[in-house]
Amino acid sequence: MAPRADGKRVSAGFAVFLISFLVLTTLIVFAVLLFLSYENMYNSLILNVKTGTDRAATDLSSDINTITSLQSVPFEYTLNDDGTDNFKNSRIVDKFVNSQTYSSSGSLYITDKTGRIYCRNNFVLDSSDNIATTDDAPYMITQKEVLDLIERASSAGRQSISSTNTGRVISISCASITGTDYFVLVSNSEGTERTKAEYIKVILIPALVAMIIAIVLYAVFVYFSLMPIKDISQAISKVAEGDYSVRVSPRYSDANDYTTLSVSSEFTEMGSTVNKMIESLENQEHDREMFISSIAHDIRTPLTSINGFVTAMLDGTIPEDKQDHYLELIKQQTDRIRTLVTQMTEASSLSHPDPDMMEEFNINDMINDIVDNLEAQLTDKQIKVIKSLDPGPGITAYGEAQQLCRVIINIITNAIKFTPQNGEIKISTETNPKARKIIISVEDSGAGVEESKRQRIFESFYQADASRKSEGFGLGLYICKQILAGHGQTIICDEGRELGGARFVFSFPYPPEDRE
Repeated sequence: MAPRADGKRVSAGFAVFLISFLVLTTLIVFAVLLFLSYENMYNSLILNVKTGTDRAATDLSSDINTITSLQSVPFEYTLNDDGTDNFKNSRIVDKFVNSQTYSSSGSLYITDKTGRIYCRNNFVLDSSDNIATTDDAPYMITQKEVLDLIERASSAGRQSISSTNTGRVISISCASITGTDYFVLVSNSEGTERTKAEYIKVILIPALVAMIIAIVLYAVFVYFSLMPIKDISQAISKVAEGDYSVRVSPRYSDANDYTTLSVSSEFTEMGSTVNKMIESLENQEHDREMFISSIAHDIRTPLTSINGFVTAMLDGTIPEDKQDHYLELIKQQTDRIRTLVTQMTEASSLSHPDPDMMEEFNINDMINDIVDNLEAQLTDKQIKVIKSLDPGPGITAYGEAQQLCRVIINIITNAIKFTPQNGEIKISTETNPKARKIIISVEDSGAGVEESKRQRIFESFYQADASRKSEGFGLGLYICKQILAGHGQTIICDEGRELGGARFVFSFPYPPEDRE
């Protein structure tokens, strides 16, 4: 579990549970949809069978009534003298009952209210046949159900019933023949095997195949999506073990690398950020080693001198008349150590200015005073100072004047250090009322700073000159950055526009609006 910013913890097990729950829910919904689709096909089958019998019963009764009316012969059942059936218009009825139009709709019957069958498709029954005794009565529908159907059809004109039995959909429709006591009974059934086979072939199998493909694609996508996290995690783990040479693969950190198309821009940005972090840690580790070596050298040399002078005085090697001179040398060495310790201490606290020390001051006056105080150093190297100071009334800045003055001194001193003999330094100020700050630039005619080092020169104990031929501890620019950060300002190093050397651009804040 990794702690979040708010102090709570997010369980990896909970994340797995959540993903599993979503996948399981998706599968359940998918199964329900498959079931509903089968139910829909099954209900469509029932509806189609019922609609077919209803239409056949209605049409047949209407046709019989129309034809017999045109023939002016009543449609009725009587008995001959010898007791045989005398079903008037039986030939006309047989013609319709046995026509392809109606016979394709199932079994057709002409009955009376008692359920006695007088005519059916394909042949005419004798008078002993009725619904109750016929073995092939309409598809397992009971006599009572048929008689109830006829009874309801006698008053409503048409009725139907449907049921399922032994894997078949059964439907019977009954329509009364207008003006008579007879009814058209149409029964039909259709097996569900065809519907099941169609469902399996058309819906179930393609749906299962699509689901399997989707699961496989999802798994592959998740796998490839987790690969950058795995690579980043491995890189961070190695860094935690002290290996700063490791880097996140370019496939997961380079936005221009298209070998892994599944990586999102967020992962690429994360990989790039991790690489920058590792590089920064590697540089800091290198600087730390150099710093330790530098500090050891800067402290060991004066301590060695101090120890030697004190030992010499104690054992009488240095006579008493010369001890004052060596004590002065010891003081100089201790002052050097004290200066180093002071700078190291200040570097960690300068980003928090004292509110009670905040004041307004004129930047132009401050710059002029600083240049005057550095005249000896400028004259020693015959350096010409070019000033381009904004004369506007908004040149007043606000902050801890002593610390901001130190920033300008450090920048100009640094420029003097790296400007060659007979060189030039240009100091400019410019107001920016919209951003409410004053822009200051210091440019020299020196060799400048390599582009790869322009960000790093503001790091603590970093020295662009690795040979350490220049004086100092590598804290000057870092202190400037910390002071400016405490005042909400920035500093950058760029290539000189006019003199060709290094150009430092930084800003001081305007006074607060409520003080104007």
